Amino acid sequence: MIFLILVVVVLACFISIFYFMKNRKENSIRQCSYGNIKAYNILKNTNDYSLLKKQLAEAKSFEERYFFSVSISRLYPIEILERWVSKEPKSADAFLCYGARLVQWSWAARGYGMGNQVGKERWKVFFERLEKAHSVLMKSANLMPSDPTPWAYLIIVSTWNSDDHETRSYYFDQAIERDPYNWAAHMYRVIALSEKWGGDNEEMISFAERASINAPPGIELPAILIKAYLEYWKYLDVFQDKPDEANTFIQSEEIQSKALSAYMRSLGSENHKETAVSIFAHYNTSAWFWVVRNQKILKHDLDYLGEKIEDIHWRWAGPEGELNEARSFSNKS
Repeated sequence: MIFLILVVVVLACFISIFYFMKNRKENSIRQCSYGNIKAYNILKNTNDYSLLKKQLAEAKSFEERYFFSVSISRLYPIEILERWVSKEPKSADAFLCYGARLVQWSWAARGYGMGNQVGKERWKVFFERLEKAHSVLMKSANLMPSDPTPWAYLIIVSTWNSDDHETRSYYFDQAIERDPYNWAAHMYRVIALSEKWGGDNEEMISFAERASINAPPGIELPAILIKAYLEYWKYLDVFQDKPDEANTFIQSEEIQSKALSAYMRSLGSENHKETAVSIFAHYNTSAWFWVVRNQKILKHDLDYLGEKIEDIHWRWAGPEGELNEARSFSNKS
């Protein structure tokens, strides 16, 4: 009788673990597909690379190339991508997807948290993986010289690798030479210029202001200023532990006015047409308008995002863990 009970308990544990892992994987796939059914199907069917290959071949814009490479970058089996580049060594698409995956594989070795919380062995693996990511992305860039996407990824690779600012600038220049208003390149450039990655926050904001003002209205890029403002706010609040200074910054009438103007020239413009990268811009703008408590625009953003946003999507913008509160605030009458 005791033996039977033990068997039942063990089976129950195995079943619970199985369903937990299954649900966890499903949640991760949903988060990484950003509400895009094609990305979702790619991540659900990873036994071979045929669906991913088809999608990259059918991409009609640089924005789509970036979106799908990002969507697979955290979950897609590395061994499948290695098989793809092995079988098709002249495929820029294969090397782009493999490179994007290696970028996140590198970060996984480091892990989240402050730099002083990362041990020597993790740093060692991190830099080794970054070197591999760099090599693969350069291969993609050489195979498709017109594509800014691998150059955009190389900006963040060089930033994480603590390369000098001339090197980071070089990769950015290569990207915008191919696509002057490339969202990914400008977003990674903001991070490269940030103080937390060895830059200067004032220079970061100046860069974002120029990029925002000089961008044509109706595209995502004017909203890059909001990304820079969030980086500065989060640096003061989290990295410097100066919540009062952080609050003073976001409550500034000048800053809020500039942020609102940038939004209205981009996602809020009547000329704006959604692209594959619009969702990444919306993640940042929704975070900003929650932080500054602009109910009207927050509601507009959250209504647009719907089920395409979860708490984890605000991790890189700032206020992770506050999405339910933000939704309630946006819907107040």
